Amino acid sequence: MVAMTNKVLITVKLAFEHSIKQDVKDYLFLIDRNVHVRDTGFRGVFIIETTKDPIYIADALMNSPIPGSALPSVVPIIHEGYYKDLGDIVNIVIKNLRADCSSIIVKCRLRNSPISDDACERAIINALRNSGLRASFKGEGDCAVVVEGLNDWVGIYVGPRAHVRI
Repeated sequence: MVAMTNKVLITVKLAFEHSIKQDVKDYLFLIDRNVHVRDTGFRGVFIIETTKDPIYIADALMNSPIPGSALPSVVPIIHEGYYKDLGDIVNIVIKNLRADCSSIIVKCRLRNSPISDDACERAIINALRNSGLRASFKGEGDCAVVVEGLNDWVGIYVGPRAHVRI
């Protein structure tokens, strides 16, 4: 896996894909003139490539005038790569977990993957709980683990819940 990317994965409301994609690009152009909003081959899913910190870009989008209902998920990717198995994903999560996390929400969305979302979430939650941490599928938590997959590519966010919309 490769550490620290300059990517943010977003999902947009299906009926408004083209217009929201353009709105995102126009808004972020004010922050980064080299921003690209790339199609992924999955409807409603885009990857933003930027020269800026992905957490900064995610925060900017979540505080933008673009309605949350049109932009339901915003995930800064802090690690990316091509996974071989679920153990690789769990190891990356554990290595990047912050010491100040008291409760963690886990969300996996692995599109066109042999690993199910549920299996991914259960494996990460079990590993976190075995480390003595509070982890769950939903609810409130001060930290989040989000695993986004597109075929064999995986992007991972581990950090404060405030920087992600899921």
